[in-house]
Amino acid sequence: MRDYSNMPALDWQGPITAKKALAQVRHAEPVILQMPVDFDMAIDAPACGCKPGKFAGQHIDCHAEDTLKALARANDETALAELAKAAHEAAQVVDIETETRRIVIHD
Repeated sequence: MRDYSNMPALDWQGPITAKKALAQVRHAEPVILQMPVDFDMAIDAPACGCKPGKFAGQHIDCHAEDTLKALARANDETALAELAKAAHEAAQVVDIETETRRIVIHD
């Protein structure tokens, strides 16, 4: 299992959090986005290029742009869609933890 303990975590607050996360991603630094309780974390894991994680609801090494754009559409979060492009350009990948509502952007 991956160790996320040394990664900075941000509580999602829309555009405010997106700007902070964007700075991390542009420097190819990892970041964890803690999404709100009502955030829909459902994705089409195979379509997003995800590998199965160690437990149900964990998807790892997902294609950053596809995954973040899918989540942005499902939740009407344009700020997340903007982050998707930057993560793709920085060659980052995304891990999704549906139960804890965490999006982990890393290399």
